[in-house]
Amino acid sequence: MRCLMDEKSDVRDRHMKARRYGVVSVLSFFAVLFWLGWIEDYPAVDAVLMAVVLAALPGLSLVQVPLVSGVSIDRLQAYWSSTVTLWVLGASCWLVGTRGGDISAIGMVPLSLSAMLGWSVTLTVAGIGIILAFRWLGGRFRVAETPLLKSLLPKTRQERRVFGVLSLAAGTCEELAYRGYVIPMLIPALGLGSAVMISSLVFGLMHSYQGWLGIFRTTLMGAVLAWGFIFSGSLVPAMIAHTAIDLIAGILIGDWLLSPEPEFGVDSRESPYF
Repeated sequence: MRCLMDEKSDVRDRHMKARRYGVVSVLSFFAVLFWLGWIEDYPAVDAVLMAVVLAALPGLSLVQVPLVSGVSIDRLQAYWSSTVTLWVLGASCWLVGTRGGDISAIGMVPLSLSAMLGWSVTLTVAGIGIILAFRWLGGRFRVAETPLLKSLLPKTRQERRVFGVLSLAAGTCEELAYRGYVIPMLIPALGLGSAVMISSLVFGLMHSYQGWLGIFRTTLMGAVLAWGFIFSGSLVPAMIAHTAIDLIAGILIGDWLLSPEPEFGVDSRESPYF
């Protein structure tokens, strides 16, 4: 009986957290909409899309975390639903960002082969380095990865194939949205530094299923990809690197990165996340 009561209390607490995140998400959506649409006088289509990208989507990510915690996840279904969502997001940012007919407005600028390879490899190595650094930090401060993140790693050959499709969608569409579209849109209102900081933080919140450790990790990774985009002058190397990082971290070395030895950290069940 006590176990049943504890379980009901846990479910109630998780739903309360989800509702709080939902309220914050809705308020943030209208705040961004008011700021860009009324104060900054952005075109309506940009104000709405920016409110979705900066507030609604990260808010939805936060809402989902307490709702799916402890629930058995169908990985293939999760991969395909995420892939569709990402392609809709990427297509929306592409169409809105290039409606003037110039694809360079969202960073789609060609580079020489040597520059493309150099920047892509540099950003990929930097991204893997960040993952390794946070693995060490997690061990140093005894913070384990979330059970939710571990449960989302592909296990079978079919899951790895579909995860590869998801990695391509994430590398392409998240870069289009959070680097190619958001940064140029925020620069006139906030300046370059603030645009990079906000876009990277929101990108981190989009990965809230990874817990606070994962949010910090992906925020830093987003900043590195953003500066790669800015200094290279093209979004393409960031897209290639993002896809490669997801493939390497999710398929090739995911189990080693996220399933460390016991001395690495505390039992994930004892780690506070959301």
